[in-house]
Amino acid sequence: MSWRLRNFARVYAASRWLRRRFTPAGRALLVLLGAAAVLGLDTRRTMAFQLFALAAALLLLAWLTSLQRRRPAVALERSTPALATVGEPFACRYRLRCQGVRALTGLRLRDELADDYPSAAQLARKTDLPDEPLNWFDRRVGYPRWLAAVRRRRGADLDELQLPRLAPGSVHEIAVSVTPLRRGTLRFDRGRLLHADPLGLVNAVTDCELPGEVLVLPRVHPVPALRLPGERRFQRGGVSRSLNVGDSQEFVQLRDYRPGDPLRHIHWRSFARRGEPVVKEFQDEYFTRYALVLDTFGAHVDAPCFEAAVSVAASFVAAMDTREALLDLLFVEDRAYRLTAGRGVGQPLELLRVLAAVEPAPRTDFALLAEHVLGQAERLSACVVVLLGLDAGRRDLVERLRSRGVRPIVLAIAAGATRSGDPAVHWVDPADVAGALRKVTGPC
Repeated sequence: MSWRLRNFARVYAASRWLRRRFTPAGRALLVLLGAAAVLGLDTRRTMAFQLFALAAALLLLAWLTSLQRRRPAVALERSTPALATVGEPFACRYRLRCQGVRALTGLRLRDELADDYPSAAQLARKTDLPDEPLNWFDRRVGYPRWLAAVRRRRGADLDELQLPRLAPGSVHEIAVSVTPLRRGTLRFDRGRLLHADPLGLVNAVTDCELPGEVLVLPRVHPVPALRLPGERRFQRGGVSRSLNVGDSQEFVQLRDYRPGDPLRHIHWRSFARRGEPVVKEFQDEYFTRYALVLDTFGAHVDAPCFEAAVSVAASFVAAMDTREALLDLLFVEDRAYRLTAGRGVGQPLELLRVLAAVEPAPRTDFALLAEHVLGQAERLSACVVVLLGLDAGRRDLVERLRSRGVRPIVLAIAAGATRSGDPAVHWVDPADVAGALRKVTGPC
């Protein structure tokens, strides 16, 4: 498999070089050159060799002429927003300044994103497969699907731009609309200025290093105003202790040391003054805490289902009021994660940034996520659970949450018609995520 992928990468790199180095007319002449070479092997029966000689002479002349092209004296800058949303266009702006003493005409700009070739393991996951096999060749070889995967992982399609006439010392600004194809980071690689030879067959290429990044957030859909339970739960050690970022700030008093008190609570100045250990005592706090559980064990689902699950989770992050409550995002990748926003310790935007980069878990043991969620259950007032299906293990997690007093909102992602069964489960079709979210009610 690896040798096949390496050959795919070589063929892809060669095709990109041909598209960059030759104009459409030049590529057509290359095809004609190849056909004439095949048909003109027998010079006594056909005159195709003359066509071959003519095409070869034109291409050689155009190539030599392109090598004589001077590097255009153009300063190129690109500006993009820091954030974008998948499926929604954003403006990519270019600023060109002509620094030469002669006007420049006929220039074209080809901006390029960094390529990210999928590995064999990534192609084996259904979440990384773009479509079903197209035909017999695709099923046997797989290059068209590999090519579609490369395009999706690249993140966007950038069209070649025809630049206006650049007068000496002039400055031009061009805005282009770019539509991200997937969430994650769009990595811009370089811009290339193309200038065709007088015959219009071969391009002289000038590289301009223009690195840049745009973080593409998941698509967010409106969610009805939900009245989640507001029961405050005991949080041992207060807000900051519950976030594992330090001690509680609700200091009460100093008291004598008791066996078992943490050493970090010792008040060293009082200890030095009295000669006996003295510790700081903190007030325990009660506040509202919600959890958003994202099922990332998606080896059995296709890419639209997994992306729909991430979009649903992002929609709830954007909709929840975290001014007076904490919101935990719980999921598993290479390990279990718990990220928190709310009450001034973090912004929902930070959770959206995390969701922009979340990937399917490499392992298949859903029990790891269940154990991670149930370990937080005693502190939760309510919970939103986004599941990739509803098998026995996932149903067990929902029932165990209910048995511990947590009233979950359960959303199950499945393609096709709405499923029947548990009325407390909201089924979400990846083809109509917005419509499914409009029907979501509160916890059951």
